[in-house]
Amino acid sequence: MLIKKIVPFVIASGFILSIAAASVAQDANQTPATAQASPDPQQQQEEKAKLERKANALLEQVINEAQSLKLPENRIRVQIAAGDMLWDKNPVRARGLFVDAGALLAQMNVDIDRTDRNEMQSVNQLRQELVLGAGRHDAELGYQLLHSTQPQNAGANTGGRRPGPVFDQSSALEQSLLAVIASTDPKVAYQKTVEALDKGEYPNAVARVLAQLQAKDKDAFDKLSSKVLSKLNADNLTASREADNMAMNLLRPGPRPVENSTGNSSTNTTAGSATKVSNQVLSESAYHDLLDAAVTAALTAQRPAPGANPTSGGVTVFNGPGPDGRRGRGVPYIVQTGTPDDAQMQQNNARSLLMQMQTMLPMVDQHLPDRAQSVRQKLTELGLSNNMMASMSQMANAMQQNTSDSLLTAAGVAPPQMQPRLYQQAAQKAVDEGNTDRAVQIASDHLDESARNSIMQSVDFKRAAINPTPEKLAEIRQKLAALPSDSDRVKFLIELSTTTQKDNPKLALRFLDDARNLVSKKAASYKDFEDQIKVADAYSALDAKKSFEVLEPGIAQLNELLTAAEVLNGFEVEVFKDGELSLRGDSDLVGMVARYGQELASLAKIDFDHARMTADKFLLPEPRLNAKLSIVQSALGVQPLVNANNRRQNFQFVMR
Repeated sequence: MLIKKIVPFVIASGFILSIAAASVAQDANQTPATAQASPDPQQQQEEKAKLERKANALLEQVINEAQSLKLPENRIRVQIAAGDMLWDKNPVRARGLFVDAGALLAQMNVDIDRTDRNEMQSVNQLRQELVLGAGRHDAELGYQLLHSTQPQNAGANTGGRRPGPVFDQSSALEQSLLAVIASTDPKVAYQKTVEALDKGEYPNAVARVLAQLQAKDKDAFDKLSSKVLSKLNADNLTASREADNMAMNLLRPGPRPVENSTGNSSTNTTAGSATKVSNQVLSESAYHDLLDAAVTAALTAQRPAPGANPTSGGVTVFNGPGPDGRRGRGVPYIVQTGTPDDAQMQQNNARSLLMQMQTMLPMVDQHLPDRAQSVRQKLTELGLSNNMMASMSQMANAMQQNTSDSLLTAAGVAPPQMQPRLYQQAAQKAVDEGNTDRAVQIASDHLDESARNSIMQSVDFKRAAINPTPEKLAEIRQKLAALPSDSDRVKFLIELSTTTQKDNPKLALRFLDDARNLVSKKAASYKDFEDQIKVADAYSALDAKKSFEVLEPGIAQLNELLTAAEVLNGFEVEVFKDGELSLRGDSDLVGMVARYGQELASLAKIDFDHARMTADKFLLPEPRLNAKLSIVQSALGVQPLVNANNRRQNFQFVMR
């Protein structure tokens, strides 16, 4: 059976690779092409202007076609995306689109079935996209839409679900809006922050507001700093969890560096910003005082009394994802299991603050050395001295750097259940970096047999593709034939193409042609569709025309699947509503449709017209509009807001 599966591939790929073998010596020894002349700046500007005109014309087409959409949520998403992209060119019209979307959303709030959890999540998501999308252009418009789309009787019905800790969606959205406008309109952010503080609130976006004011409005920065610090004494920190969070947001970056003789300071600036914006907003003395207050509050924490009745204000400490889904896996957090009185609430806040102090121990050692031992003793007393939060913080920072060294560091401090995956990522990253010896060492030291074999395969292919000879190509052919699936072959053929692309583009194309042969068959799973997209994406650097040729059969098959899904809707699948494909994207099918749209958006930077024409091959208007909006966003360089709560992130034009 294995031979029957391998033989067809050997015949197809062996022919191509034999051609490669015959000419590899010539290709490998080719003299690199001379560097192309620098592009003419004027010509670049003309090409950019031409692309923008095409993108704007396509956007107008999409806006007009979207008027025929029946589902309010679909029209709202198009209006949000269009308003975002039109703002700089025509703010009046863009404002109208945002306002119209707000009116539709307000009506959805009236009509929605509050026992339908999916519907509620969809409306909440739309509201977030609308408010934050408008707010980053106009702060007052963002607040106007925040209030006009306020859900009626929010939280009145849980749909029969077990009640848990209350998470105020509207309050969280208001805080997110404040964080967004901090960078676009610091004066309004200042005003809103002061109003919140005067009402006894502790907005968690204060640190971002102060960072922007520090760079742009010294007087407002001084006033707000003074007001904020006056609210953060030890008593307030134990009385309010929100005060704890605000204090920690100010403390984590460290104190503001001391200015040198030229009046400049070494700051952590935002990339591409014309004005230096540092997240270190507290002076040395202010930082010392706030850290001292936080330590004082944390040291009041006591271990819960043995046998305490959980129905009268008990707490439970967990090390998994929080009940609202916002906390990272493996991070300690507290769940309140009853209604606490004031004293119990203060103790809960103090324990929470003490747990957060684990990550702050280096700062305590540096700025409050006389209190560091007391903090460590208290952590031990409450059974929190395992430094789990410190390790998780170190792991997150290392993973963010995304190098083989940083991933190896992250694996070393990660919880045991996460280590195998991180070690495998570190080894694969070493392969990608060309450090195959390092990859072998990581695999040998840390991976089980299955994961180690996978890395060793990557290493073998990587080494074989460096300075290829006919003998090496024969070896590659044998290794490819021995792989268990076509998907594995596609993966390694793409890696081989990437490795040889710079020094031997002809051979790189041959590897991709071989991969294309494998993905040209009708997809039997979503994995097959993903492989098609990967091959199309790999072609983009060598022959963009072939990228589109790879995608077109997949779009044709997706059209067939959507037609079938429409027939089965309500029985086996739920992707249509009132006869229209919902752009909410809760299914794998809709997610795959969006993936093709995203790949077309990427290719639009190379060939806009071809991307637009390929998008027209979607038969249904909803995926066609989605793909075109993605193309316009890509052509205009629009960066949607990132929304960490949007699990699927299916439709590119959604303000994520």
